[in-house]
Amino acid sequence: MTEPLAADFPPVPDDEWRAAALKAAKAPEDTPTRSITEDGIEVDWLYTREDALAPDPGGVPGRAPFVRGTNAGTGEDEAAWQIRQQQAHPDRREANKALMEDLEGGATAVELRPDRAARGGHAPGSDAFAATRGVDGTMVSTVDDLETVLEGVFVELAPIAIDGGAQAVATGAQLLALLRRRGVADADAIGSLRIDPLGTLAAEGALAQDPADAIATAGRIAAQVADAFPGVRALAVDTRAYVNAGATPVRELAIAITTGVAYLRAAEEAGLEPARAATQIEFTLTVGTNQFGEIAKLRAFRRLWARVLELSGVPEEGRRSFLGARTSDRMLAGIDPWSNMLRATTAGFAAAVGGAEGLTVTPFDTVVADAVGAAAPGGLGRRIARNTQLVLQEESGLRRVADPAGGSWYVESLTDAMAREAWGRITAIESAGGALGGLTDGTVATDLAEQADRRRGELARRDREMTGVNVFPLLADDGVHPEPADRQAFVRTENDRLAERASVALPDAAEPDALLTTLIDAAEVGARIDELAVLAGWGPVDDLDATGLPTRRDAEPFELLRAAAAGAPADAAADADAVTDGDEGAPGDDDLATVQGVKGGAVSDDGPRVFLAALGPLAAHAAQATWAQNLFGVGGLATIQSDPIEDPSTAGELLRADGAVLAAVAGGRKAEDDALRTAITSLRDGGAKTVYLVGGDDAKAKELGADRGVQQGVDLLEILGDALATLDRPVTTRTETAR
Repeated sequence: MTEPLAADFPPVPDDEWRAAALKAAKAPEDTPTRSITEDGIEVDWLYTREDALAPDPGGVPGRAPFVRGTNAGTGEDEAAWQIRQQQAHPDRREANKALMEDLEGGATAVELRPDRAARGGHAPGSDAFAATRGVDGTMVSTVDDLETVLEGVFVELAPIAIDGGAQAVATGAQLLALLRRRGVADADAIGSLRIDPLGTLAAEGALAQDPADAIATAGRIAAQVADAFPGVRALAVDTRAYVNAGATPVRELAIAITTGVAYLRAAEEAGLEPARAATQIEFTLTVGTNQFGEIAKLRAFRRLWARVLELSGVPEEGRRSFLGARTSDRMLAGIDPWSNMLRATTAGFAAAVGGAEGLTVTPFDTVVADAVGAAAPGGLGRRIARNTQLVLQEESGLRRVADPAGGSWYVESLTDAMAREAWGRITAIESAGGALGGLTDGTVATDLAEQADRRRGELARRDREMTGVNVFPLLADDGVHPEPADRQAFVRTENDRLAERASVALPDAAEPDALLTTLIDAAEVGARIDELAVLAGWGPVDDLDATGLPTRRDAEPFELLRAAAAGAPADAAADADAVTDGDEGAPGDDDLATVQGVKGGAVSDDGPRVFLAALGPLAAHAAQATWAQNLFGVGGLATIQSDPIEDPSTAGELLRADGAVLAAVAGGRKAEDDALRTAITSLRDGGAKTVYLVGGDDAKAKELGADRGVQQGVDLLEILGDALATLDRPVTTRTETAR
């Protein structure tokens, strides 16, 4: 008989565990061992058998409510999650080369993102086409273009998802036309059309149809796809734009479920019963670095969606839809982008443990590539992204275990709490008119902005830490310098190429009940996406100035600090998105580090700096000095530390010799007030415009004659922004929109 692993160890009382937890947190003995999540859920620091849920709402793996995943068994016989990598290189041949590298390197599915011209349905030769061709996606106009991108791909083995935005019906028709061209029988076709009008409206701010009409169209297409292509999913619910704008996990769950309900109703109104409609929807949730929270979120989603389908009359075995995950854009940084690998790995692990059936890991250099106008993330970024998943699948063995988090009292409790909290929000959204109403009346935007502001405050105070951004900043050059693409050359080439295309005879209009068939037939004979949009009856997106929910990346305020410190012109940093769109062409090499306002530059001793007067012996001030260097480095300020100063009155002479106008004093916890006061006065006399007291609050700083106290919990954005303003390097603002 095998003995338990802990048989030879004496039991540890709960109070000893709690004492150890408080010691690890450096908290007083009377500190409550309980925290509150951003959604207001109480979380204990320690869980015991007494916290086990009874009765267990999770069921068993492979059965409703699918909390424990959709796979019933374990081992090599279970299918691994899809490694779905996105491809958005503007050049079709380069996109094909990159996605073939992905597939040969371990990816098992492809997500193709057409460019903004295609997603908007803009016709070649139009101003809108010129402004959007080759931007944020691959230049696809016809099924022949799609053939070029997917040359060599076995589409009957590797599912293709196409993210066509406002023209997802048209791009989906082209994908289905391609499958037929390749000889794939309709009944054997696999893939995803990713029609998501609400997600598109949130991300891009405009649709080609009235939103309610777009939802109804999505339902009709889902019914037609289900009849003709049973292995293809027509609809998608993607929470990316909402999370980028500030959605918390519970809010994300509520948005995902209510959006799914809207599509479920639309499909049912089109004649598709809920059980079949559920198979037509794929969900993509965003995963970040809160490992246990993200695991619980995915598990809670399946429970919530199973409940919705139960109320819709779906039998137990059908109470599920495909659930994918994508690593968060919000957690990506342009400064020290290598640290993005750490965050992507944590997020990917959470997705795998949480039971995602597909996962897209964003390359670590995505923000920098977007900022400088590069065609796409680099080959190394894509390789690391897919290898992260391969390691999780094969070396870590996560694919071989059903519900790895099952039985964790913490995860089980958090899953239950998230599901209950989200259900309350779901019922409130439905009572107020559903997902569409909250999005169009501004309720969602206002709520998410409040959450993003709160999160920004946590980052500013380091209540939420981000390696390489607000803690442990990389002061040297990070070595990531992608080349900008010449997008105007793409536009010229595309206008000429598409103008040479022979005319295509198309019907005047498509009947709603035969919309999919009509569009596929037109795509097969060469109709462009803009022509398909007109044939469908809605045409292009008219509002070219529309913007979706803003992207509130965690690192952005700190990137702006670094850009200001590097001397980025205020208007250049603010116009980052305009440059990325390429209206004036790609930036020059000399501007890459500063124009976009995401990287700044290497921190050097001869640039913006703070002189640090280190009082007393090294042992006395070393900890404070190191902490101060980290703090000022977050803002791109070098810290020039003096040798140990025995006589505080000489600090000003050292400052004058250096020439800095910002100064800080670090004397350690036991430094005497008189010594600190003397040093501060001397620094004033030496030309300091601002003097900081390291390790003290503002009240103590004022008492001793300094301007500001800097210690754990200060607002970094305020402190460092004021410091840069003193150096005539004001921090600008920049607004990003969801991709």
